[in-house]
Amino acid sequence: MTVKIAIILFRNDRSLEEQHRWWLEDHAPMAKRMPGLLGYTINLADTDESGGDPAIAGTDYLEFADMEAAMTAYNSPEWQAAREHTAASGAKTIRSWVKETLQIPLVQ
Repeated sequence: MTVKIAIILFRNDRSLEEQHRWWLEDHAPMAKRMPGLLGYTINLADTDESGGDPAIAGTDYLEFADMEAAMTAYNSPEWQAAREHTAASGAKTIRSWVKETLQIPLVQ
């Protein structure tokens, strides 16, 4: 069973477009170097329903083969560097270890 970690990236003082550029061009290459990483998905936030800036820049999901691989990555120098890189950007995060992903069928 794979292990996923979901992370919410809150806004910093940059524009949304600049924070997205930082995430994709500067931060993602660091995250991709984590040991044992099987998948990395970034969901970029858009403006809210009234066209205003969102409270978050987006979310990402990191996927590992099992808990041992996830913990190896979490305790690695690569993860530490990624945490420091995020803190230096002025953004904050919240992390959650995903128990299960469920696809809810739609009733037609």
